[in-house]
Amino acid sequence: MEELLKSWDIGNVNAIEPISSYWGKTSLVKTVDNRCFILKEKPDLMEQEFDFLSSLSKVGAPVAVPIRTVEGAWHTLSEGKVFCLYPKLPGKVITEHYAGNAAARAEAFGRAIGFLHTCLRKCDNLSGFREMKLVEQVQEWAIPCIRKNGTVVDGDMIEGIWREVEQEMVSLCGDLPKQLIHRDPNPSNMLFDKGKLTGFVDFDMVLRGPRIFDVCYCGTSILVGGFQDSAKVQKWPGLFRSLVRGYQELCPLTSSEHLAAYGTLAAIQLLFMAFSLETQAEDAARCNASVLSWLSANRELVSVW
Repeated sequence: MEELLKSWDIGNVNAIEPISSYWGKTSLVKTVDNRCFILKEKPDLMEQEFDFLSSLSKVGAPVAVPIRTVEGAWHTLSEGKVFCLYPKLPGKVITEHYAGNAAARAEAFGRAIGFLHTCLRKCDNLSGFREMKLVEQVQEWAIPCIRKNGTVVDGDMIEGIWREVEQEMVSLCGDLPKQLIHRDPNPSNMLFDKGKLTGFVDFDMVLRGPRIFDVCYCGTSILVGGFQDSAKVQKWPGLFRSLVRGYQELCPLTSSEHLAAYGTLAAIQLLFMAFSLETQAEDAARCNASVLSWLSANRELVSVW
């Protein structure tokens, strides 16, 4: 690892510490002069990442642009693997979503996503990003995968919930505002310092898609994180409305986005469920199924009008 880090001109390294990450392969690097960096092994060579993050930084988004190597590249190769080094952004991840002034924190998440979306719109001329086809993903991948694993989750119940919203989503999707979106804006990918947004991280999944997806993705992340606690579940609809309210301070939702919020929340659970089933994470899949069932039974509570 120390030999690998010589690819960048950062001086002498004092410590290398692994960072807990869903995707793994991430380390905190500390130098003897107290500078901190993030070293990441990338899943593949994403040629557009440097230009994308550079452009996003130039329009005011607090993001970490990959540091160029001593040879002028934005990445280095080691044993056939791609590595990037980023400056460590200030701030911390907010991990408490229900206690204390939870509504204010939810609003802050919404404002943060709204701010990021205004910055991403300014970079919308960049190419190389795939298009999200949310309904097609559910129809062609998630539902068949769930049906195939009907012994793990109640496939008939799940498919029935999707059928109730499928045509509604088909008719709405064409009218939803689309742009570059983060695709994974869960609270652990945002940094704050004393309530002020200081950074966004993990842009590996950026694509063009409905902007309401990012709002719902953040909301459902908070719901899943507290789903084992009934008191937290009861608080969640109010927190979701607070999150939407914060988002609308910068990006007012259209009528189509209001109507598509529930269907988008449901689709996200279906995608997570299928991913969990494919990766043999059966407990996670069952949790997603329970969340989907709860959303269906409490649809009126998640209205964002």
